[in-house]
Amino acid sequence: MFDAMRLKELDGMVRRMGAIVSVFEVRSSTVGNQSFTAFRELMDVYIDACGRNMREGEDFVEKGVQLNSNDILKLNEAFRKVFGAEPMGLTPKD
Repeated sequence: MFDAMRLKELDGMVRRMGAIVSVFEVRSSTVGNQSFTAFRELMDVYIDACGRNMREGEDFVEKGVQLNSNDILKLNEAFRKVFGAEPMGLTPKD
């Protein structure tokens, strides 16, 4: 658990990451490479997990991002879109 000041910092971080990803989506769509654009999906999973971890009182910067089974499924799907191959070694901690 963390104090109110750290919560504010982490929340601001999650919001800024979301804003950056939005810009990435707009800019990457002009490239014409769907595999590259799919990196957005990987970032979305990361940001969603950060937000969830924060709401659960976990500091995702200090402790790393804790993924659940749904996150792993989404990451695997996004990984296949980006790299055209199966990811190896991704297993949930729950």
